[in-house]
Amino acid sequence: MGRNKPNFPLKDLEHHIRKSWDREFNDIEILACLEEDKLFDTEKYGLAIKKLRKYRKELRLIHARTANFQVEDIINNMIYLRKKYPHAGYPHVKKLLRKRSKEVTKHVIIEYMHKYKPDLVRARVRQRLRCRRFWAAGVNDVWCVDQHDKLKHYGLALHTGVDPFTEKIKWMRVWWTNSNPRLIFRYYLDCIKKDIWFDPGPENFCLAKGHSFIRQSLDSGLEGTLQHRCMNEKNNMLPEITWLNIRCNFTPGMEDILSNLDFPWFQAELDVYVDLINTTKRRAQTHKILLHGPPDDIDENAHGP
Repeated sequence: MGRNKPNFPLKDLEHHIRKSWDREFNDIEILACLEEDKLFDTEKYGLAIKKLRKYRKELRLIHARTANFQVEDIINNMIYLRKKYPHAGYPHVKKLLRKRSKEVTKHVIIEYMHKYKPDLVRARVRQRLRCRRFWAAGVNDVWCVDQHDKLKHYGLALHTGVDPFTEKIKWMRVWWTNSNPRLIFRYYLDCIKKDIWFDPGPENFCLAKGHSFIRQSLDSGLEGTLQHRCMNEKNNMLPEITWLNIRCNFTPGMEDILSNLDFPWFQAELDVYVDLINTTKRRAQTHKILLHGPPDDIDENAHGP
């Protein structure tokens, strides 16, 4: 990196280092991201991998093998997490522990579950997933939106928008209703980009009309054309998968306290869950031709390497 160059003050890069660490990047990948994003002048400053590794340790961002946490070190954390996320799998729990500065290996979590929760291990039945084909041209080419009514008996109505190419959750909002077209359009305006797919319910009508109006205002050639597509019945797969995951991993541990909550608190919990999902690498799939990195990273680097 140039032996005669002064080292760049890494405190100015702390936020970017933590962000890359949260996305489970190793030191080489973090350094590559810093250089690619041109966060410091490589002609003027040098940044060796050893210097970056030393600063990462000063920030208490320690790899699992170095931290060497054992089952006894995570018991209190696991009691809390199993209560809040009773159906979370090993990768999900590993990421949740990382959020609490406990970087542990998957084997430690497995050992804990077999030692203290053998009944849950036996009860976890493997599901055979059905492969389906979904086509999207790229990042923000298509957004899928949908509402979730399973928590309405608690007075909670959820709505989400998902980019199927990156699998990034664009928004997940909670309010006392998800049937107000103006409210849904407000969610959309915060994240507006390109074409979207949605369930053809009346709550999404204003969103579709507003989206078409904006596109037609920007491009007169689109006058009189539809800039949305309705997905009937169960064809809106990505939001349905999102709701399935939230029912399995998020709401079971919340239902005991839902009767005493307020909307800002629940929205804050949803934001934490969305951040967890958007910064987690997806499990590798041999039949998937898309990128396998964290959705946030794919979304922010749509131009490619």
